[in-house]
Amino acid sequence: MIGFQSNSSSAPPQWLQAHEAIVWVGQTQYGSRGWGGGIVVILFAGFFLAAGVFAPAPTMIAFGLLFMIIGIPLTYQGIKQGGTRFYLTNFRLVRAKKGNIVAQISRQIFRGKSLSSFLRVMQAPRRDAKDRAWQPVENFHVEVLDPNSGNPLMSLGWIPEPSVKALETISQEIYCQYCGRKNLPSNTVCSECGANL
Repeated sequence: MIGFQSNSSSAPPQWLQAHEAIVWVGQTQYGSRGWGGGIVVILFAGFFLAAGVFAPAPTMIAFGLLFMIIGIPLTYQGIKQGGTRFYLTNFRLVRAKKGNIVAQISRQIFRGKSLSSFLRVMQAPRRDAKDRAWQPVENFHVEVLDPNSGNPLMSLGWIPEPSVKALETISQEIYCQYCGRKNLPSNTVCSECGANL
């Protein structure tokens, strides 16, 4: 799950441009290390495999192989995705890993576009009251799409509802690339410095 925050307590990234400010920050469900969950599954696999070999039990070996089949890709994904953070700034949406930009999307391509043309949002299934008590915040799987072609540009994974609300403002808020001033979407020039938007 991606835990989004309004402000980051760490130092600002080195790649910020002049007049660029971070609106919110998110992190992948794999956290900063990434591989921890996969390693736990592989350890379970090792336990079942060892138990199946030393006390000849084909069922234990089968469980061990099943856990291994699940654990290896999970560890790989964790290593690949671990440490990935998402930044929404007043100029762009950035995917960064270990301080380096992996992908970025300018907010300009969303200007004047309807929300459904660039955000694909799917709600997580919630079965009963027990699930709602355990996870009181609604989560959504979010993909950012190219508003012209509909092709996926960036997957943000599972994020909480307040973060989806922040993403919905991408096409409604326009910032000047020169002075950083927030402008109305209908403006063609910056209300502060007069530059073309």
